[in-house]
Amino acid sequence: MKWEHKLELLNEIISNLEAIHSQGYIHRDLHSGNILQDNLHSAYISDLGLSSSDSAQTQDGIFGILPYIAPEILMGQPNTTKSDIYSFGIIMWEILYGMSVSYCHNFSKQQLQLKICNNYLRTPISKEAPRCYVNLMKECWDKEPEKRPPAEKLCEIFMKWQNDKDILSELKKSKINLENIKKSYAGMFSGGSKFISFTGSSLGINSGLQNLKIDDIIPDSS
Repeated sequence: MKWEHKLELLNEIISNLEAIHSQGYIHRDLHSGNILQDNLHSAYISDLGLSSSDSAQTQDGIFGILPYIAPEILMGQPNTTKSDIYSFGIIMWEILYGMSVSYCHNFSKQQLQLKICNNYLRTPISKEAPRCYVNLMKECWDKEPEKRPPAEKLCEIFMKWQNDKDILSELKKSKINLENIKKSYAGMFSGGSKFISFTGSSLGINSGLQNLKIDDIIPDSS
């Protein structure tokens, strides 16, 4: 997928999230499986069954799929718009490399929580990846929620990047070495891998549009 299309897709997703946040709501379960498409360049955030307003937050357990759950949520703090931004940062990684992120089942849930909360366990990034993109992605998954940019700012950034020749040139010159990332993944998560779900109740099931096909987003190495 060309960088122009990746930015368009990211802008679609974050615009949806900004609309949710602007109404005073938090998604609480944002991951690539909850993003639907009617074509490769469109995106719609779905499964709002766990969404809630800021004022309606309660300590009713941890819901979601690792590794999209923000560290502060794993530490028992309530969901905020910033925890949604953390999840979006993980989706940025998936769109960058065109592969789904998952954690090895050899780790227990408690081990995973500890590694994530200590800022140790994050998805690997190749040194060839574009710095502007990587820096923004890391801002989104920063351990400190207040350091993560709001959805409105991210919308502005992706809109600007789509029309910035210098940024587009930097993105296109980067070499996304997928094989190195796969090797890094194998080293971090030996054995089989799977999504690990923290559930206190059943999650909603999407229907209708197709799910975002991460594996179809082939990195553009040109």
